[in-house]
Amino acid sequence: MTAFHTTDGRRARAIENIYPLTALQQGMLFHTELADEPGMYWVQNGLLLEGELDLTALRRGWELMFSRHEVLRTTVVSEGVPEPLAVVSRSVPLPLRVLDLSELDEAARQQALDDYLASDWEQGADFTAPTLVRLAVIRLAPARHQLVWSYHHMLLDGWSDPIVVGELLESYHAFREGGEPRLAARRPFRDFVAWVTGQDMDTARAYWRERLAGFREATTLGIERPTGDRGPGESRVPLSPEAAATGVADFARRHRLTLNTVVQAAWAVVMAHYSGSDDVVFGVTSSGRDGRLDGMDAMVGMLLNTTPVRITLDRDQPVTDWLTRLQDEQVRARRFEHTPLVEIAACSELPPGKQLFQSLFVFENFPVQEVQQEQRNSAASGLRAGANYGREQANYPLSVTASSGRELTIKMSYDRARIDADAVDRMAGHLAHVLEDLITADAERRVGEVSLATANEVEQVVRGWNGASLPLPSVGGVHELIVAHASVAPDAVAVVSGDRVLTYGGLVARAGRLARVLRARGVGAESVVGLCLPRGVDLVVAVLGVWLAGGAYLPLDPEYPVERLEFMLADSGVRVLVGDRSTIGGRLGAETVVWLDDPSLFRSEASEPVERPAVLPDQLAAVIYTSGSTGRAKGALVSHGSLVAVCVGWG
Repeated sequence: MTAFHTTDGRRARAIENIYPLTALQQGMLFHTELADEPGMYWVQNGLLLEGELDLTALRRGWELMFSRHEVLRTTVVSEGVPEPLAVVSRSVPLPLRVLDLSELDEAARQQALDDYLASDWEQGADFTAPTLVRLAVIRLAPARHQLVWSYHHMLLDGWSDPIVVGELLESYHAFREGGEPRLAARRPFRDFVAWVTGQDMDTARAYWRERLAGFREATTLGIERPTGDRGPGESRVPLSPEAAATGVADFARRHRLTLNTVVQAAWAVVMAHYSGSDDVVFGVTSSGRDGRLDGMDAMVGMLLNTTPVRITLDRDQPVTDWLTRLQDEQVRARRFEHTPLVEIAACSELPPGKQLFQSLFVFENFPVQEVQQEQRNSAASGLRAGANYGREQANYPLSVTASSGRELTIKMSYDRARIDADAVDRMAGHLAHVLEDLITADAERRVGEVSLATANEVEQVVRGWNGASLPLPSVGGVHELIVAHASVAPDAVAVVSGDRVLTYGGLVARAGRLARVLRARGVGAESVVGLCLPRGVDLVVAVLGVWLAGGAYLPLDPEYPVERLEFMLADSGVRVLVGDRSTIGGRLGAETVVWLDDPSLFRSEASEPVERPAVLPDQLAAVIYTSGSTGRAKGALVSHGSLVAVCVGWG
């Protein structure tokens, strides 16, 4: 037994254990201390108790939980020590508060409940207390109570919650009947801490260096902007009843895939459309319970870890082959899922201090059977218990959480101070559409044919809802209008061609990558760039990319005879040609050829922003060849100012 003196001068208390925090816990502590607003990594869970409540039996149940599970008796000390430490007290006073609101009318009762939850959230973690847990039993009516248990996320992960609640209800039932609960022994969390700190870091670093080679910039979705709001927000992904109940699960089963793989893949497609990059990275939170340590599946504690997942969209690959490859990569990555994120970041090619990802993906598959069984036992003794509230705030601006209970549910949690609610709602609709489109894929369906846009969005774009007559803006070129619109509505659909869709943010990002390549090839003001591409998304990207590089484009219809195309190239003085191998192959050439179907072109290594040159209204934007009165093709010069006037309804 060790004597430990608290920093606020309170009396010494008996300490059972002291050990270092895991890397993930240290990260949570770091972001909690840095947060400007309250609630960072503070978790609130609510359990509605209906029926006659034996408060003494409930109190005894919680006392047993605190006695059994060391994490509930844990606080964190970071001052005056070389590194933060988890400090486990031998015993702590039960942090239980009992409130009676049953005499209030309904409106006043709800307000008082809301006030308690808000106050608890504002207070957050008290690191001077012997435990980072708080409990409250709030009497709403004689046979209706609200149980609220709050804690810092460093203590418990989502897998642990149902274990604790299941044991609590089992203990309550036993004490209520005058007996003693018979609870299974569980391995203590300190054993996990010792195990994870002893992992082979050399092998892990080698894996992550290989996995992140060439990735130099975090994938951005383009929807972050100050909103003036506060607190966490949530949006439900509107899956159809068929997809949620059986559709996604049946598709996964037929192709020997996990639900996790299928939903992750859908999210990667959405990210690719929004970011304009076919090479995306996002964080994935794993349960950490891979069985490599005996008893870890039944532990109570924080076993989670967050690691990056890198997914490349091969648009020409069949969907099912692509999904199988992703699943194989996931299996390989599981060996290294306990690698601290700080170590992984050091293995990447990102500049020091830069985050690897800005969005998080979580697939929940918690052991809810224990809770369900004890809910039935408690109900048999006259008390019905059901989860009815949950709130938490993570450091990342956007998190996607999928849960596979009776049916598949997906939600998007976001920081309302950094992301607008409408943008998240639109993104949730896009994710639903992509996932449902993905699971209808046949053996011939290609990844590039999976659609982002909903039917309503396609109709809006086709009908030209953005083409209303507007006053002539004071801009040099159409590309400035597109960039300006992307800055305020990055998640709005900009281009639809068959099954291919790009948002405004994705269009500008993708075109910016091409512009950077063109600038490196010498394209500048009024340089003419040949575009030999079929009509579609790639042609729009190419036109915008040429303009962002400062050049003008020359459209070259792939259906034209080669002789005519060669004349147009020579007559216009084109030195740089943009095309794809499947369309022109070796039929046309120029001093420099940029292949738009080169997968590396739209990966992260080409994603540095290009500096856009100033454009004057009379500057050359395009060269359009006509047949001419003599039968010889003639090039007509089109200025940026003329195109702007046409696009806004003038001229």
